[in-house]
Amino acid sequence: MSLHRFRWAPDVSVLSQIPTNSDGIKVRTWSMSSFPVRLYVSVIRQTREAYYGPAGKRPPGLWKRVLHALVLSNGLSYLHYCPDLPPLVLGIELSVPRFTLLLGCETRRHNQALAEHFAQRCPACVAAGWGPPENAT
Repeated sequence: MSLHRFRWAPDVSVLSQIPTNSDGIKVRTWSMSSFPVRLYVSVIRQTREAYYGPAGKRPPGLWKRVLHALVLSNGLSYLHYCPDLPPLVLGIELSVPRFTLLLGCETRRHNQALAEHFAQRCPACVAAGWGPPENAT
């Protein structure tokens, strides 16, 4: 992943990231740091081939699946860390074909609670693949 960080002011940083194996997906994130709440805006852009599939091999009825995906992705954005923890509302996600805009926030208290949760072995996290497996003896 290629990361570029720019600091505009002491409390504002801009992070631009592009996955190295992106397959036509580019992610840009602008965030404000050094506050009790981290506010950020993420823009995800996909090429036609990444979103619709290769030209000439697109399945029939693709427009119905695209419309269904857009209806499901617009609205509140949730993030699930652990099956035993309630989902976290990250913010609002707005999507149109090939473009997604996410307006979100993270609190320091929530990040600290997650760090404390992951510091201990949680059976549900390990079963879901979030935690390290037990050492083999």
